[in-house]
Amino acid sequence: MATHATQFNKALSNIEPAEDADHAKGAHKEVSEVLKADERLRGLGVSPVLIGSYKRDVSIRRVKDVDVFVRLQDAGKDLRPGDILDHITEVLEEAFEDRVTRQHRSVMVDFPDLDLSVDAVIARPCVEHPEEHWQIPQRIEDDGNARWIETNPMAMTEHTTEANQTFLLGASNEGKGVYVPVVKLMRQIRRTWVKDQPGGYYFEVLTWHAFQENQPQESTVAEYLTVILRAVAEALPECAETGPDDPTLEGKTIKSKATAEQVKAAADRIAEAADLAEQALAETDMCRAAKLWQELLGTTHGTETAELVFPMPEYCNADGTQKQSTTITRGAPAVPAGRDRYA
Repeated sequence: MATHATQFNKALSNIEPAEDADHAKGAHKEVSEVLKADERLRGLGVSPVLIGSYKRDVSIRRVKDVDVFVRLQDAGKDLRPGDILDHITEVLEEAFEDRVTRQHRSVMVDFPDLDLSVDAVIARPCVEHPEEHWQIPQRIEDDGNARWIETNPMAMTEHTTEANQTFLLGASNEGKGVYVPVVKLMRQIRRTWVKDQPGGYYFEVLTWHAFQENQPQESTVAEYLTVILRAVAEALPECAETGPDDPTLEGKTIKSKATAEQVKAAADRIAEAADLAEQALAETDMCRAAKLWQELLGTTHGTETAELVFPMPEYCNADGTQKQSTTITRGAPAVPAGRDRYA
């Protein structure tokens, strides 16, 4: 099998957020400190916490927005979302002049020098489950009214940690969690193969379900990715009307901007991607296999210069052919077909 362990390690490195992660951490801290310093918010038990793909360590280049969950731990059911959102907007505008935008259920702070933004989402304890879940406004109308909806974003972080401790690169590799790397690669494949919707979180949830339902126990990233990609391809058509089940709220499904037609179109594309992954894994010529993996993972996104995510092995030409033995560095012999020197 053409598992190309070294190339997959480099591919994962190539899609890491890199300095974006540091910028996101700093921007989150700035916004959180401003909110925690406000007297009214302190009275409501303000406790901001980072959520989203960055918090779960599954984000890929580029990080364009950071989600801060503004928990108001002592807020009662009489809290009017429009009023408190107005207040948070005023607090942030004083600290970040001309960089604040009030939205329907959050306040966005722009960090133009970092090319990212922070979304501060307000939340109160859930009336039905005050010790476990939270509620956020579905949409705040002009009169300040809103319907609160239940959410539990921290649960996905817990699921991610658990899955990464469960699925390993072989029984002898304790601590080598493979779930997070596969989620990152699935997000990269979505960016490469799906035009717009569904989004990254939608695919992350499908990936989590695929791991739970299939319980794969492979020994390489390439094998895990191929199994999970096929499972997601098969699951997508069933989600066209309702969306995948929400792992964080029993009986709920994931809501998405995607239409049924967009989900079906994405299903066709991901099925093609799964075919390509299976072809790459089964290929006996290591250079041709590397070219297929390269096609699957595409290029980096959101940067001035797009770069190929999956690097060719040193013994291969850019077109997927093998170099002559005389051209390989240090006089190393040519790699026979069907053999991966990095496996």
